[in-house]
Amino acid sequence: MFRSVVALVSLMPLALFAADPKVVDAAGKEITLKNWKVSAGTRKMEWLADAPEALTVRETNSTGFKDGVLTLVPLDRLESVVYDGEKQLVKVKVAGVEEAIEGSTRFTGINQLAIDAEVDRGTAGVVELKYRGGVPKGGIKSVTFPDAKAAAMPAGDKLWVVIADGKKKEAPQAVVNLRALYRIEKGAQTLSWVMFKKTFKVELGDIKRLTIAEGGDQKSFECDVTLKDGSEQTLTLLTTVKHEGKDATLEGLVGEVPAGYKLFPLHTVGEINKEEPK
Repeated sequence: MFRSVVALVSLMPLALFAADPKVVDAAGKEITLKNWKVSAGTRKMEWLADAPEALTVRETNSTGFKDGVLTLVPLDRLESVVYDGEKQLVKVKVAGVEEAIEGSTRFTGINQLAIDAEVDRGTAGVVELKYRGGVPKGGIKSVTFPDAKAAAMPAGDKLWVVIADGKKKEAPQAVVNLRALYRIEKGAQTLSWVMFKKTFKVELGDIKRLTIAEGGDQKSFECDVTLKDGSEQTLTLLTTVKHEGKDATLEGLVGEVPAGYKLFPLHTVGEINKEEPK
């Protein structure tokens, strides 16, 4: 069952947008926002140049874990976010991607975007209002970003990630440029390798197939690993390693997808494979 997730709060870099967003409020009125900022529902992608902001989406196949798989949509690619209060659904449209991505708004803090904006009340002064999406009552119906820009489709060899949920089986998800996401001190960095007990460093590009056993103490994971040279080994994947003299904690795996990026916390990964699992 989902639990609440605390979204990372960030100011919207207004320079990214030539036009202000349009919100349809709970009453169905369209409002063009001025002097606005996103106050919830995004995450800073610290591992990329300039650390851009991304909308965090828990899709319907994101597992039932507290920390599930996230789709990260860079804000400059975001066309619209549309909420259906009755069905408790959100649909996110990304520039250049034909199908909208969908998620549930049934759980507190999941898929709930918030935007703060200033509204001029004339002689009464200027008030800052908060527009929330995905909340049970009074939430906005949609927000549209008029000048969203499509990005080039990610290039590279596909790698398939099989989700480990424990309750149901999800279809394998294809990504490219899969890397390990480590939290180092107060930031995050992607690296091309993972470490196995004790000091066996393996490049992700050298792995043909890796399966992670269920359970574990979250500090290490037992894995069956097939390398591209055909060798097969049972190894213990370490989640805390040293990188350039600093403690690095493996948060998960991150790869590129048409909508932006997919972040797979390690406990959600059942298998990675260079060939699509049947």
